[in-house]
Amino acid sequence: FELGSLRYVNDNIKKKIDAEAKKPNAQGNPIIKAKVASIDAGNKVEITTSWFSILNSFFIIAFASMFSKWWESKYNPSAALKYGLGLIIMAIGFGILAFGSMGVEPGMRVSLFWLVFAYLFHTLGELCVSPVGLSYVSKLVPGRMIAFMFGMWYLAIAIGNYAAGSLGGMIENIQKEYSMSTFFLIFTFVPAAAGFIIILLNPVIKKLMGGVR
Repeated sequence: FELGSLRYVNDNIKKKIDAEAKKPNAQGNPIIKAKVASIDAGNKVEITTSWFSILNSFFIIAFASMFSKWWESKYNPSAALKYGLGLIIMAIGFGILAFGSMGVEPGMRVSLFWLVFAYLFHTLGELCVSPVGLSYVSKLVPGRMIAFMFGMWYLAIAIGNYAAGSLGGMIENIQKEYSMSTFFLIFTFVPAAAGFIIILLNPVIKKLMGGVR
């Protein structure tokens, strides 16, 4: 017993429905409430989270040349401005997640475009920070300490990844106490505030860099 892509799970349920359909309701119409028991798998597409892992690489390839041309132009900002801008752009990505998760309860479905746009802004922020950081490590560190400081750079990344995993594990507790949106808002305000502070300190940082660009 099928209707399009919907079907009743077995004959017993069909017999019960047929028997109920013959009984008129209070208005005299043999209409009953229907409940979807299953959906034809042929009309369903499952998108796993692993599909989104390619977005970071895709956006890097798509926008790296644009950022490279920006850094080579006369509008090339200072290192501090690049760091601050990168943190603010990353905060926008978390803000998108916070907005998209407002009122969302466990089991609810939301548009995948929230995650796509979050990856976009996170990648743009990464393009402002990561290559610039590596470049200035080589420019500002004394020659005899370059290898050591590059090791410290990647050690800092490892510590950051560990901290991100630990903080990400708190999402269930924060969601129970507040909401999922609150969890993402924390990571919106913190990097945004840090980005604005770095931009305000730009004159001091430029002076400490001794003219290195």
